[in-house]
Amino acid sequence: MCIDLFRRSVFLSIGLVATGTLLTSDLMASPAHAFVRRPSQAGAYGRSIDRQALRQRIARQQRASRSGTRQRVVPAPTPKPKPVTAAAPRPSDDLICQRLRNCEAGGRYDRNSGNGYYGAYQFSAGTWRSLGYKGLPHQAPAEVQDEAARKLQARSGWGQWPACARRIGAR
Repeated sequence: MCIDLFRRSVFLSIGLVATGTLLTSDLMASPAHAFVRRPSQAGAYGRSIDRQALRQRIARQQRASRSGTRQRVVPAPTPKPKPVTAAAPRPSDDLICQRLRNCEAGGRYDRNSGNGYYGAYQFSAGTWRSLGYKGLPHQAPAEVQDEAARKLQARSGWGQWPACARRIGAR
């Protein structure tokens, strides 16, 4: 009889392990039916699983992860027509030259800054000579320096005085 009971409990436990319903392996302490999780006792051993809700959650997660890597086609923006406005009036050349002189050398024609730049427009000696003038710019009269600045601006643009031209709005 003991061998029969043992054989029944071993086969029963093997069958329960194979189906995944055996909760513990202590077969000799209690009868095998105490370890089987039955659907009516789902709340007794743990949380019951709503398989349909679990499938829906997994499907949502998979869709969300795919949408993060999907490339979206965005239409190119259509260019908006620029409104027609009147051009802002340009200050006169004399006003621009005055602002440039004030920015570069504080309006002083005799300025020798000691860094290789001279006069009201802070010409370098090489630039001054390339314009066809002799001596140094800070030694020349005001009219000659103004003429040289206009000549340089016509030849090379406002880039000769980048910071001050931007500051006074000459660009």
